[in-house]
Amino acid sequence: MSAVVNSIVTKVTNLTNAATYWAKVGGELAKHVYKSEGLKPPSGKEFETVYQQAVKLIKTPAEQQKLFNQIKDIKPTKETAYKAGIYGIQLLAFFSVGEVIGRRSLTPISVGH
Repeated sequence: MSAVVNSIVTKVTNLTNAATYWAKVGGELAKHVYKSEGLKPPSGKEFETVYQQAVKLIKTPAEQQKLFNQIKDIKPTKETAYKAGIYGIQLLAFFSVGEVIGRRSLTPISVGH
């Protein structure tokens, strides 16, 4: 029985160490990207402007039609494909982080269920 407990403790310790390491690596990488890209949090005025534009789009069918026409006029190029790929990767990353937070587990299978 003691060997089983020791094995579980060792595995949990290894998993905790790995998670801590990768969290620190991810944090340092995020910090580097944040500084090198010159990112900053949006101001209150920027939030307000985006919110007002979103509400305007939802309320007015003419604005919706204008947006759809702009989307139809986009010509696919290497640059637009590249940007779409980058945005897709970012969305997948945010989704994945949300899944991990929601499950409270890095793996899809929880121990003890």
